[in-house]
Amino acid sequence: MEKALIEVDEIKGWNLKKDGSQVDLIQSVIQIVLTKLNICHKKNVTEHLIGVEDRVEAMIKMLHVENDSVQFLGIHGMGGIGKTTLAKIIFNQLSSHFRGCNFLSDVGESSRRHGLVHLQKQLLSKFLDSHSILDQINDVDDGVNMIKRVLCNKKVLIIFDDVDEKEQLRSLAEKGNWFGSGSRIIITTRDQSVLMIDGEVTGEGPIKKSTNASTYEVCAMEFDHALKLFSRHAFRRDSPPDHYISLSKKVVSTLGKLPLALEITGSSLNGKSKAIWEDTLKKLKEAPSMGVQRKLMISYERLDHAQKQVFLDIACFFVDRDKTYPLYMWDDCGYHPHDALEVLFLMSLIKTKDNNTFWMHDQVRDLGREIVRQENFKHPSERSRVWNREEALDILKLKEESRKIEAPLSTGPQYPFFHQDILTHDGFADLRYLRFFQGEEVSLVGDFNNLLSNLRWLSLHHGNSKFETTNFHPANLIVLNLSLSCISEEWIGWDQIKV
Repeated sequence: MEKALIEVDEIKGWNLKKDGSQVDLIQSVIQIVLTKLNICHKKNVTEHLIGVEDRVEAMIKMLHVENDSVQFLGIHGMGGIGKTTLAKIIFNQLSSHFRGCNFLSDVGESSRRHGLVHLQKQLLSKFLDSHSILDQINDVDDGVNMIKRVLCNKKVLIIFDDVDEKEQLRSLAEKGNWFGSGSRIIITTRDQSVLMIDGEVTGEGPIKKSTNASTYEVCAMEFDHALKLFSRHAFRRDSPPDHYISLSKKVVSTLGKLPLALEITGSSLNGKSKAIWEDTLKKLKEAPSMGVQRKLMISYERLDHAQKQVFLDIACFFVDRDKTYPLYMWDDCGYHPHDALEVLFLMSLIKTKDNNTFWMHDQVRDLGREIVRQENFKHPSERSRVWNREEALDILKLKEESRKIEAPLSTGPQYPFFHQDILTHDGFADLRYLRFFQGEEVSLVGDFNNLLSNLRWLSLHHGNSKFETTNFHPANLIVLNLSLSCISEEWIGWDQIKV
């Protein structure tokens, strides 16, 4: 009996402190048992999953789960496109194949709020029997060394969600040899450039290929899938009722098939009258919903000043336009366009089509235009850019004071083919910062002495456009396009522009 009691006394266990709670002790025991049993908590995923099967299957194939090497997968795309949802589905499907797993959400935001050491401790907490070891981590270097020591012999599945700085990955998962054989590391990000760390996380395009790493770009949904997803949120069924089909298709088209926008807008319209649907559609054509704006603004706010200017120019003027000539203007303005476009591309804010034109998701384009509108919601003359023909003509013809405008655009045609709007000296007198002007079916007439000194781009379109100015000397003009005007090589005004 005495021998048995001695043996029992030597068995390690958990001590209930005098002032401790039995509930806390029980929860601690449960957590440790779950860890030893390798039971990973499944991630909650929306019940309305549409069109994800093929995407998930493609990414799981890229992970080569049967392979013993350490594999990285970077999932990138614009905000609200569904990266986190796809990562959760993969996590739920694959977690049983690993000795341990962890899903770190909102890595970028957590890093800014709590620091990198906090993230390192979060990562390790799922793989340690005793959390007292975490107290040994005092700085990032301690954390890196601990990650290597704890995880180098473990086959783990780790997902780092919404990473937005390279330094975050350098502190959490810089190299494959930090993890045990067969481990899989998945990163979701809006910014493809964060995946470029010492060749470990690589893929297509500007990122070099690698055998142990790959990237997957999440693109917009197919229209039929988008309509089905929207219908499930708006009507709680797979397709709209007959009398809402046309309106639903218009909403889905306006939302650009963005899953986040479809879910938010569909839920907001559930049970609402047709009048509210019509009003919502009108509002969506002007700007994304607030929920979508907040998500997309995260990417915009990370741009520097020059990158923001290029982004706003494209959103307002250059979607589906050749990218060659804007480069000259941006370069002369000191916006470092090649660097800016690379950043915008890597952050999935723009793309370039095969015919060398800019492409931007409708919701991203509308976000850019809404940012400009918010500069002064009531008075277009106080905004930096004006792309609406009526607003531009009101400013130029009614001689509104307009000190801030850099880029008014007079688009068209809004009138019969033969109609011409006459723009004179007075309309441009207050446009000291104007650097871009494109006029369709307009004529510039009068004395332009001491005007448009900052103008970099001038386009006059349509065969009837006239250019009857005197003293027109835009000293900083970089792009001049009169190819669709009636001006010929014999026009006497060439001497003014040359001077």
